[in-house]
Amino acid sequence: MAVVTATFPSVSSTGEARPLPARAIWTIARDVRRQICGGLWAKPFPADTLIRRVEVLVVNTIRLAPVWDCRNEVHDEQGRPVAGACEYDSDSPGNIYLSLNPAVIGERPDLAASTAAHELGHAVFDGPASVIACRRVSRHVTPDEGRFDAAGPKNEEYWSEYRANEFMGGLLAPPDLLHRAMVMRAPEVGIALINGSGHAGKPGYPVIDGRRWDVAAQDALLDDLAGMFGVSPAFIWVRLRKYRLVTGSPQGRA
Repeated sequence: MAVVTATFPSVSSTGEARPLPARAIWTIARDVRRQICGGLWAKPFPADTLIRRVEVLVVNTIRLAPVWDCRNEVHDEQGRPVAGACEYDSDSPGNIYLSLNPAVIGERPDLAASTAAHELGHAVFDGPASVIACRRVSRHVTPDEGRFDAAGPKNEEYWSEYRANEFMGGLLAPPDLLHRAMVMRAPEVGIALINGSGHAGKPGYPVIDGRRWDVAAQDALLDDLAGMFGVSPAFIWVRLRKYRLVTGSPQGRA
């Protein structure tokens, strides 16, 4: 049985995750990827691999069995279709229910992978608190990929979405793996690299000079890296910026 473990600072009485910086979340996600894949390589991490290889989660000593549903439509409380959901029900205290909606995801393996990783992030960071509180029903929904960039007031929902998003990014394209692939591919498409500091990638590796790459070169690099990691070009663009692998104030594609 594939058991995946994760630990992070939490409130002992409630199990709620304490506010974590992005780098700490990326490190947790990277370790989960290593456990699932048996190592760390720059390659796609499709939804079905994640679903198949995460049979049990042990998070801060709380044990949960993910139960996935990828066949049925999923809706929010207003009846609107959503891409995915993470739910806990105290009637089944040993399970955490994760759903991907085929009606929204369609034939997009990149969106399926992103949604699966996002919902797993909810299970990791929100599941233990639900178990300890023995909540009757706890539910998080992901309307569409626009939710993958959490914004808004820093309330409980914000932190929950923020953690799930950064976990998703760190799981599917860890900073060091993305940085190494970027440094390998950038010169091949005519993108200049310069010395950089304060980034989250490989120590001593250069970063992109965001003032000097044109749209064609940018598109070529984002497309290449998206293919390598099995995500969308927009996903890669967000990760490059969040990991500070691009300097200056470059314009990204919408």
